Amino acid sequence: MKLKLLQLWQNSPVAVFAVLMIGISNGGFAALAPVYAQRIGLNLTTIVLFSSLPILAGAAAQIPVGRASDRFDRRKVLVLTALIAIAAGSGFLFMQPETANANLLLGAALGAMIYAMYPIVVAHANDHARPGDYITTSGGLLLVFGIGSIIGPFIGGLAITLSGPLALFVTMMGAHLLILLFSIWRILRREKPDMADKGSFQNIPQARNSTPETGVLAGGQGRE
Repeated sequence: MKLKLLQLWQNSPVAVFAVLMIGISNGGFAALAPVYAQRIGLNLTTIVLFSSLPILAGAAAQIPVGRASDRFDRRKVLVLTALIAIAAGSGFLFMQPETANANLLLGAALGAMIYAMYPIVVAHANDHARPGDYITTSGGLLLVFGIGSIIGPFIGGLAITLSGPLALFVTMMGAHLLILLFSIWRILRREKPDMADKGSFQNIPQARNSTPETGVLAGGQGRE
């Protein structure tokens, strides 16, 4: 399978840019959420919940988010999820929660958005992909996501070392802000695809546990 990243960028700049930022955000959070929780003094049980509850919330959020992205411009749904993720990250910064319940609640809200973004991006890219290119499209996005997942923990870890545990959410908010701004810019430059050309959103496991075939097999041919 030959990955055509330039072609993927030409077909869907939003998908390529967003999936890189999602990799940075999600990779950093997955690796460093336990570090944040330990640094602020949460007990072991709460640390485990803080790491797992956002993933469960993200899986549940894929249902309403997916339905919305099938009805409306997926880029606008991506903008909305990024905006809510920024709000949840801001909650950590301004509230500086210390109790287990407050951290779990904010973590679930954040996870619900950040772990629902990747399937939106895959669906959007497939809307613009040529028939037969769904596996290479998913493979290219997975590669870019992987690059972001390598960068994210490094940036987040450096930020925590220099500025404290809350800096993790600053780096995540930066990635989400860039997704929001780039997506809005592309919305203004390119019309959304016709409804007849859109595929159906498919729930996708966390990208690091997926293969290029995952999205294709989930949806039959990537479009229905």
